[in-house]
Amino acid sequence: MKKSWLKTTATYTMVGAGHEKGMRRGFANLTEDLTADQVTEFGNILAELTGDTVEKVVLNDTKVIAA
Repeated sequence: MKKSWLKTTATYTMVGAGHEKGMRRGFANLTEDLTADQVTEFGNILAELTGDTVEKVVLNDTKVIAA
């Protein structure tokens, strides 16, 4: 069986004033070769722009399995 990459998405959970329990921000159409440093740096940028804190990041990788 062969696995083929289809897509990658990231969901950042941010906490701050007005949303203490967390607000999710989703991003789609990410590259297959996304690195942990890139995910972290983008979280830092989001935190700086919004004034919120990144609580967690969930990455979803979707692959197709063909026989």
